[in-house]
Amino acid sequence: MSDTDSSDWLRPADNQTNPNADGVVEDAKPISAAAIAQASSVSDEIEAEKSSTIDEEAAAKNPEVAEAVKRIEALRQTIDNIDGAVIHLLAERFKATAAVGVLKAGAGFAPADYKREDYQIARLQRIAIDAGLDTNIAEMYREFVVTESKKRHKRIADAGGDPGVLDVFA
Repeated sequence: MSDTDSSDWLRPADNQTNPNADGVVEDAKPISAAAIAQASSVSDEIEAEKSSTIDEEAAAKNPEVAEAVKRIEALRQTIDNIDGAVIHLLAERFKATAAVGVLKAGAGFAPADYKREDYQIARLQRIAIDAGLDTNIAEMYREFVVTESKKRHKRIADAGGDPGVLDVFA
């Protein structure tokens, strides 16, 4: 496995966390999808998760299955493209929030801005409704980016306004 192989994201045993003195977990590997499902209320509804491999072998069984496999593969390519775009957009978003963190630290502002958070809650709910997206998903997204932004702003402030503390490639 290469250093850039992300398949280790799915190994729950590798997801050991070590919080620092502030209780912030640093350098933790992402939690597996299975661990997230287990922790969520959805897991209460699923007795035992079933799995299928959708590939050429499954397609060879009959023409209807072959057509379903072909359509699933095409949709998965679309999903993969969207995932790539989302990751790139998140990277750009966090670059912008890092710049905000530098400006906040320089001006002596706290990492949190509850008026801005209230605005974002209402704004993202409207966007989700207009887009036909469950507002709970929009709220989970907002909670993630706000929580991460505050952590990053605090790290910048603690480093005297140096955004280099966020450099994951250093």
